[in-house]
Amino acid sequence: MMKQFLKYAFPGLLLLTIIAACEKKYETIEVIDDRNITAYIQQNKLNVQEYQGTGVYYEVLSPGSGTVTQYSDKVPLIFTIRSLDGKYVSADTFSIGNRYYNYLGYFTPEAVRVGIKEVLKNRGGTLRMIIPSRLAFGRNGTGNIPGNASLDLVVKALDVSKIADYDDFTINKYMNANGLSGFTKSPTGLYYKISEVGTGSPITIDSTVVAEYTGKFFNGSVFDKAVAGSPATFALTGVIKGWQEVIPLIKQGGSIRMIVPSALAYGLEGSSGIIPSFSCLDFAVNVTDVKQ
Repeated sequence: MMKQFLKYAFPGLLLLTIIAACEKKYETIEVIDDRNITAYIQQNKLNVQEYQGTGVYYEVLSPGSGTVTQYSDKVPLIFTIRSLDGKYVSADTFSIGNRYYNYLGYFTPEAVRVGIKEVLKNRGGTLRMIIPSRLAFGRNGTGNIPGNASLDLVVKALDVSKIADYDDFTINKYMNANGLSGFTKSPTGLYYKISEVGTGSPITIDSTVVAEYTGKFFNGSVFDKAVAGSPATFALTGVIKGWQEVIPLIKQGGSIRMIVPSALAYGLEGSSGIIPSFSCLDFAVNVTDVKQ
């Protein structure tokens, strides 16, 4: 009887053994993330520390000295992101995708808001973090960030009370980099240069003007323009404060260039998914007609 049982049982046991031998053992995402991050840290000789065994690594590049940040605070953030394999890079800090102004508690991924609150703590500082894919955007990714991408993210948390100082620093850096000289700084922090005063009708805050203009971000991208032959007509009371301040310094036929701090442009919030948060702007304006 036992021999008969073994006779029929053996093929089944053999089949199970073959199936078990053919099963492939896959590495978990935790193992893959940790291996990739360890290699990246070593290759780039990073001075980072793991945060509470989470697999996220932080380094304070410059400590802040401003307000202590809470999740319930609206915080201006500037950041760059790159995947560890270099296939995704977002490093243009003047683009809309690299600026944020909202409640810290809304920012994703969570590792960033934890890092700002618990590691960086004070505004005005800069934090670098290496985030495993499982704690970033997971297997599906988001936007242009691919799935299963561990990230190297550098974020600067600004202090709202010092945005004017940050704007002025940024404007001067931009002007130096582009060889811009001969500008006058107004008491409000706006820089302007009159090319032609104009000889036509004077301009007041109540004027409606017809103008050709170009508006640029500090990365050189043109976000708006009205060209010769197709000028724009607008009431000065309906445009940004920077224009209201300096357009009346010229007359009909005049030309002016202005470098506008964010407070005199679209503020901390930015505008309509086009103007990034707390952006300084570069305008060149030629007024062709004035309608009082």
